[in-house]
Amino acid sequence: MKKTTMILLMILATAFIAFGCTKLPASQETGVGPAEYEGIINSDEIKKENENLKKELESTKTELEKMEKDYLNLAKNNELVISKLQEAETKLDIVESVDIPKFNSEKTDKNSILAYLNESKNVLDDSYREIEIIQSMESCILFCTVGYGDNFNQIFMWEVGQNEPVLIDGASFDKNGSWKWLLENKYIIIENGENKSEKKVFDVENKNIAGTFESNEDIYLLPETTTVLIQKPSSNNFVLYNFIISSEKELNLDNKNKYSNFVVDEEKNEITFKGTYTNDNGTEYFVQATMNIEKMKEIYEIKNSDEIEETEDIEETDEIKIEENVEPEGKNI
Repeated sequence: MKKTTMILLMILATAFIAFGCTKLPASQETGVGPAEYEGIINSDEIKKENENLKKELESTKTELEKMEKDYLNLAKNNELVISKLQEAETKLDIVESVDIPKFNSEKTDKNSILAYLNESKNVLDDSYREIEIIQSMESCILFCTVGYGDNFNQIFMWEVGQNEPVLIDGASFDKNGSWKWLLENKYIIIENGENKSEKKVFDVENKNIAGTFESNEDIYLLPETTTVLIQKPSSNNFVLYNFIISSEKELNLDNKNKYSNFVVDEEKNEITFKGTYTNDNGTEYFVQATMNIEKMKEIYEIKNSDEIEETEDIEETDEIKIEENVEPEGKNI
């Protein structure tokens, strides 16, 4: 019995010692046991996974930004295509239109407007219709359509910054008519084709027809005025006509019905009237009269343009003062 007990004690002691030998001690560096490493490993994996997710998010964000940029470029290209189509339609209308065509350009700087008109002009090369550029100025472009509507011409003004030009009311004339500068960049004389004696003055600055009159070929604008020297077709008399205020003064020349034309000498500041006539005996005479331009202005009381404007301003001021001084009806004094 004692022997059996001793054997059991020895077995238990051996098992206890063996269990103690297989248990690993805590790490001297970290102070963490083997079983606690699992949590640490899981934490590192989470951090690594978060970093991967962050990279994926950045990649997705970059891709979205690229897609947005591509979309904006596509939208811009679509707008450009639509704009080009609209321009093509207007140019087709310019070719096919029987009446005055409509002009429209998305780009409104001077060079783009000129390019648009020149392209439209080239389209009409094989047509009886035309587009004529009159003048390209800093703020606007003057041009004329030829052969539209009832076979007539029309002047337009296209201001820089505007999508379309303005049709100048009254500035139309027969296709065989013509235009020329009366004063560069300021006044244009329009001559009708059927009746060449009919003249219109287009005021570029005010964008309107300033006046109309009848005259033979020669027309001279007196310096610094809105008065022209013309010869009336009905009488062949020479008159000074102010096309702004529609006033007329006939020149008092000897043998006034005998002069057929005049010549201007700007260096001498003189106008010479010339003509020939034959008397009842068949004798031909040559007549000539010369007058100083400034003396002519003085004799016929021709005012300079700025003087007329000052007079108009004074008259308007006087009218306002008169209106202010008028007592209302029924007021007791």
